Amino acid sequence: MTVITPIRRGWRSLGSRIILLVFKHLPLTIVGQLAFIHFARWITVPGNKLPRLSADQPVEHWPYDLYVFTTNFNGSWDQYIDAFGRIHAVSKGLNMLWYTSAGFPGPWPMRLFKQYIRYYQQPQDLYYNAYPGASVRDIAKANELEPKLDAFLAATHDELSSEEFGKLYRAFVTDVSPMIATTGQLEASQSALTYRARPLEVTT
Repeated sequence: MTVITPIRRGWRSLGSRIILLVFKHLPLTIVGQLAFIHFARWITVPGNKLPRLSADQPVEHWPYDLYVFTTNFNGSWDQYIDAFGRIHAVSKGLNMLWYTSAGFPGPWPMRLFKQYIRYYQQPQDLYYNAYPGASVRDIAKANELEPKLDAFLAATHDELSSEEFGKLYRAFVTDVSPMIATTGQLEASQSALTYRARPLEVTT
């Protein structure tokens, strides 16, 4: 999802840059705990420094700057927006990040917040998914599993008795069983069909 909102030139634009600078140096532990979020980023684009695709394209000088929010996530669009609006600490952060944007209604009431996001949401044509069907938790647990599997293979490399191998194997399975799960491929594909989830465009 990519949302681009206008910011009035002047103190509002300066305020958004200061807020982003502060947030950049804060540990966003609450957002990090929302494991369905793959990626989230806020940037500002000056209206008088818009990118040009060629020298033939006229230089544009818009009277406002742009606030760009890009993110990708598991699940449906509504679930994602609900989480941002209903978790108090997250909605408080949203007010700080978006209060400079023109017309931002705040995360409550939820109906107005969703209308605002839908209005400024941009259609996307490109999305790269390195692990189709795998959730953030799946990938995180796979990263935890790999060194444990390597350690188990190293420990059982030499010839062992059945009893010794069985003891090591049972300990390994007990240790890694929470890290092994089915992926959300079916659920993700159903969500994409139901909600027509838009892909993320890589921005520079």
